[in-house]
Amino acid sequence: MPRKVRVTTASFHGIPAPSVEKNRAFACTSVEAAAAEQADLLCLPETLLEIGLPQEERPVAETVPGPTIDALSDLAKRHRLWVVAPISLCSAAGVENTAVVIDRSGEITGIYSKMHPTIGECRRRAIVAGSVATVIDTDFGRLGLAICYDVGWPEHWQSLADQGAELVVWPSAYDGGFPLRAYAWLHQYYIASSVQTEHSRIIDVTGRILASTSRWHRFATETIDLEKELFHIDDQVEKLHRVQLELGSRARVEALTEEHVFTLESNDPAWPVARIKAEYGLESFRDYHHRAEDVQHESRNAASVPAGV
Repeated sequence: MPRKVRVTTASFHGIPAPSVEKNRAFACTSVEAAAAEQADLLCLPETLLEIGLPQEERPVAETVPGPTIDALSDLAKRHRLWVVAPISLCSAAGVENTAVVIDRSGEITGIYSKMHPTIGECRRRAIVAGSVATVIDTDFGRLGLAICYDVGWPEHWQSLADQGAELVVWPSAYDGGFPLRAYAWLHQYYIASSVQTEHSRIIDVTGRILASTSRWHRFATETIDLEKELFHIDDQVEKLHRVQLELGSRARVEALTEEHVFTLESNDPAWPVARIKAEYGLESFRDYHHRAEDVQHESRNAASVPAGV
């Protein structure tokens, strides 16, 4: 079935005379902005309370429950949306750089502790590194988490894929750039970044940027579909034409010529992607590659058999 999810991401760039109180207030304002967009999910930046503060004043560590998460939980409950709220968190191990996930009822459903803090975080700020790559079940799908410097560890992003992540939220201190697009393409999941700087983004399973904040506006919203699938074009051109001719607006097709792929999502619950695939004989990108691997394996085996045997 189509799983349309409306995602809002925020940038905290340019908050005048930032302070803990102003940062907390802007996080709360961001929930209101997401609610006005009828969002299902709001993504907030890394260590949101500390943005713009002098290094000597960091970390600003709170607890759960605590003033920031309590305020955001109340707003999440009031507006019936999910919030990913990254804060420095006091724990039994020390201070951790975390992303706290709040559900529509205002309950905490998960806390991810950054697995790869920077050298400066560990040595100057005594941040304790986390040890578990986290994926959380939501009412719209599987939500994976990574924070800032985690971007440098491909195995982390592979672990999220292995756990079935369909959307990964990446709070950060900086924009991130191309690696995020590469991970989205490689693992065929959406990525929503939320940053302290200018460009918080929502990235498609093809690695394309669907929405972005900028130097001048701090919120970006996009509707994504977690049922959406990626397909290779080989042997499927005529099938694709039939889908477009016969289903029209009930199915949305987007093609990337240079990559030789297309995506398919449904706009009609009566025609989920699984039904379209079965009805029109379409083979997903993953299934096509698995079949190609089987053929390649057969080819190697045949080549290894001596002639005349």
